[in-house]
Amino acid sequence: MSTPGRRPAGLEINQLTVAYGDRRVLEGVSLTIAPGEFVGLVGPNASGKSTLLKAATRVLRPVSGRVLLDGQDVWREMSLGEMARSVAVVPQDFPVDFPFTVRETVLMGRTPFVGRLRGEQPADLARVRQAMESTETLDLSDRLIGELAGGERQRVVLAKALAQDPRLLLLDEPTSHLDLSHQVDILDLLLGLNREVGLTLVIVLHDLNLAAMYCDRLFLLGGGRLAAEGSPADVLTPANLQAVYGSRVLVGRHPIYGCPQVTLVSRRRPAADQGDVPVAGEAFLRAATGAAEAPDAGGRGKSAPARIHVVAGGGSSAGLLECLAAAGYGLTVGPVNAGDSDWHMARTLGVETVTVPPFSAVDREAVAKAAAAMGSSDAVLVGPVPFGRGNVAVLEAVLKAARAGRQVALVNGGPEEVASRDFAEGRASALTAELLAAGATTLSGESEALAWAARMGEKR
Repeated sequence: MSTPGRRPAGLEINQLTVAYGDRRVLEGVSLTIAPGEFVGLVGPNASGKSTLLKAATRVLRPVSGRVLLDGQDVWREMSLGEMARSVAVVPQDFPVDFPFTVRETVLMGRTPFVGRLRGEQPADLARVRQAMESTETLDLSDRLIGELAGGERQRVVLAKALAQDPRLLLLDEPTSHLDLSHQVDILDLLLGLNREVGLTLVIVLHDLNLAAMYCDRLFLLGGGRLAAEGSPADVLTPANLQAVYGSRVLVGRHPIYGCPQVTLVSRRRPAADQGDVPVAGEAFLRAATGAAEAPDAGGRGKSAPARIHVVAGGGSSAGLLECLAAAGYGLTVGPVNAGDSDWHMARTLGVETVTVPPFSAVDREAVAKAAAAMGSSDAVLVGPVPFGRGNVAVLEAVLKAARAGRQVALVNGGPEEVASRDFAEGRASALTAELLAAGATTLSGESEALAWAARMGEKR
């Protein structure tokens, strides 16, 4: 395991292009990982995740671009020995064609630190034992590595990497052969190394929910290019995932940790018929598959879903708009500034939008148009919009709509959440408090918004 006091390493990928023969797998990818970060590489198969790790560890030479470890070019300025004393890798596949025991395999991790004549010292053996204890492989010590099941072997390979005492650990699908319990155990171990020792971690994961739970930041690759980067909440949006994976998903919040939680939507399996969330899920399924309105048990079509006005803007609500539109709800949106990502999403969805010029304050005319749209809707949904003096008047219109009997809900509308994006000298927080007093509902994310919208449809 990483020695306390060893300085964690930072990694910089600069305009990296990598090819297999004539086929380019990565094209101009740039990303920076600070010392001590825990970051994830996510994306569909063949998006370039494993290739990026190979280029970063001198396994696959790039066509162009640079890989810098603490500012040193790993291809031009570092020897393989220098790399091995700083960087450890847990590969996706670990071919076994040697009759070594588990203890001997883990001891290989000490090779960069063992001199030809010196041999292993007590400190090396202690490091190996520590790595095996942490990965629960100590009881496998005398077994041959080739006799192990896939999950056992994966934990041994991780123990070998930890015995290497790295400053940067790169892991390619380390949980792919593990059962649920060992997946959490291994990721908890890695999180502890990151938080307690400062080990820099870069992990490739297919499981987006595990990536959201454990990683500080995510890099989403698609088609060999960087499609999105940022916090899990910034990256794991329905729009981003549909663009890269080509599938519609629901993105809600983890009930314990609050991080994004991705729910897959089948194109063939029918949704359940009871409960609020399944009702929204069924509408989402019909939109995703292009199916017609599902009849009820008596052969009659179900009632049309609610019409909702969404207060968006500031790039806060693109995923929310996509989910609601996919679920079949009639929408109006605004006011939003032209060029805003919410504005682009509304245009893409063909949603009627109250638009104001780029970087302009919301004028009285725009507020009046938004108020009229609210009056023509069954309900009003306020996204997690940043409010300043230029747009806080929209909240005043929402309050009037609530007092006039419109159902109102606020996404991430708790007092602390609103205060964090209140740039109107407290006016947004005060209006939100009045909205809650008038009966407005607070929602934690897109899944709760879909369930709330389904309830609005039932009340019509």
